[in-house]
This record gives sequence, C-alpha cells and structure tokens, in this order.
Amino acid sequence: MENQEEKKELSIKNTQKKLAFFFPEESYSFTKQTIEDGVASGNFMAKPSQILPYIQTALLDEKILEVEINGMSRVYFSRINDDFPDLEESENDVGELTLTEPDYTAGDYLKLMSHIITLPIEPGMGNLHLRNSQKIVIRFFTSTSAVELGTFFQDLAIVREIPVLRLAFPVVGRQVRGARAFRAKVTKDMDFNIFVKGKKTRPDIHTKPIDISADGLSFNIKKKHQSMFQEDEICTVHFIIDDELQVKVKGTVRHISKVREKKGIQYRCGLQLDLPTRSIAADIETIVATVQRAHLKELSDISEESGITLIK
Repeated sequence: MENQEEKKELSIKNTQKKLAFFFPEESYSFTKQTIEDGVASGNFMAKPSQILPYIQTALLDEKILEVEINGMSRVYFSRINDDFPDLEESENDVGELTLTEPDYTAGDYLKLMSHIITLPIEPGMGNLHLRNSQKIVIRFFTSTSAVELGTFFQDLAIVREIPVLRLAFPVVGRQVRGARAFRAKVTKDMDFNIFVKGKKTRPDIHTKPIDISADGLSFNIKKKHQSMFQEDEICTVHFIIDDELQVKVKGTVRHISKVREKKGIQYRCGLQLDLPTRSIAADIETIVATVQRAHLKELSDISEESGITLIK
C-alpha cells in the first residue's frame, strides 16, 4: 500500500513539474489536489496514452496548430503530418522494378508514441527559433476546449520529399475549457461559400469559409489578395449554402495569416461579425449548427474507417 502511495505521490510531483515548466504563468495553481482532480477529469494528461487520442484527432481532422516557442507571445501556425514510410521496390510481372506503397494506415506512427511530425511553421522565421528552443507548446481546438501539449524539438526530416519537423511526443497536456468562442469546421464536401464584396482596391471575392463561430469566421484567400485586406477594415459578406443566400452581414478584419499545407501555403482572413439584430445573430447560429452537424458526421466517418476514437 505504501509503495502505491509513493508511486502516486511521485507521479503527481512529476506532472506538477512538467506543467509548471510549460505553463509557468499558472504554476501557482498546480497544487497536488488540483492535479489529482485534473487527471481524474481528463483536464490534465500526464501519460502518453492519454495524449494519443488528441494527437490522432489533430492529424486526421487536419487541425491547425498554434505553436508557442519558449513562452514567447508570438504565435506560429502549422499542422501535424503523417510519417509515411519509404516506398518499397517490387518487381512486376515483366521483371521491371516499381515503387509501391507499404502496408501503412494513416497515423500509424503515432501509436508508437515516440514523436510527432509537423509541417514547417509559418511565418517561416519561426522555424529558426523552434530549432533553438528549450520548450514548445502546441495548441489546437476541439468543440469545447483548447488542447495544449508540451513538447521539444528533435530534428529536421524529409517525408516523401516534404521537409518537416520532428518533435518529441508530448510529455504533458491540458485542456482549457472556454478558451475561445466555439468554432465549427466547414467540411470539404459541404456546399458552403461566401461572397466578400469588393472595394476600389480589391475585387469581389468568392471563396469557402474554413470555420465559423457565433461571432466570427475565417476564410481562404489567394496570395495576391492578402495585401488587399487591412486589419480593422469593414467587409460585407454574403453566406451562401446550397446556392441560396442565407444572410448578409458586415465584419471587421481581425487577422490575415498563413498556414503551410502539404502542397503549399494556405492564406487566411479572420473576421469578427457585426450582429446588429437578434434575427441576424440567430441566422448565424443556425449556420454554425448546420456546419457542426456536418463536421461531427465527418469525424464519425473517419473514426469508423480508421478504428480510432476521435475527440469531438
């Protein structure tokens, strides 16, 4: 019995030390009781097996990562990438050598819980800081929480000719509930488009939203258009679902950012919506609910196909 208590005490102290290292601004709150309660409720993740479902979700749901380096306020962006094994050489019926895919299922490497692979971060200057970092916090969002995971840089690598970053499998994690307004991810097969009315210096833009909340959204823009948006400017946006106009609202540009994808860079614009009436706010809430239903179905389909329980 005493031995079990000693192990429990040591585990709590180790978790306390890790949390204080990665989240020093809140170290005063990491008491023994808080950690016991947090681990029991799932708000703190102290074991790799507890962290694994979140990392699998980030990969399979293609979530955008916020990357914080050495506690600096500047936030960078990336995505978790698969660690595909090399193609295998095989001989066909006429004796020719061909390259074939080895037996591999998406995300298999994560089950080893040894490392994670991310695409290079954006803005690009952050990659140098990351390579010389003492600690890294990666953050992404579920429907209820911000998931924050502490890790370390290992080395640079190449996966299928794509330059990537290899990080240690996270050593500790936590959920921060209510960290931001709930955002519903717009699935690729959903017929949801937006029309952003142009100005003298910018043409009309037809594009697809990335995600949407009750008070804002982000959407894709082309590289040539990113300089045409200015922070704090007002835009008029039309929401079109299944070729029908759902609502027209104004919004304020809050950020213009970019995130690396496997085949290039994704340029994004974030708007805070102006909701002057309860009727317009209700229209937006209905759209958010519609988008979320489609996203939950997509997650269920991915879970069924992969056999992995994803975090919703």
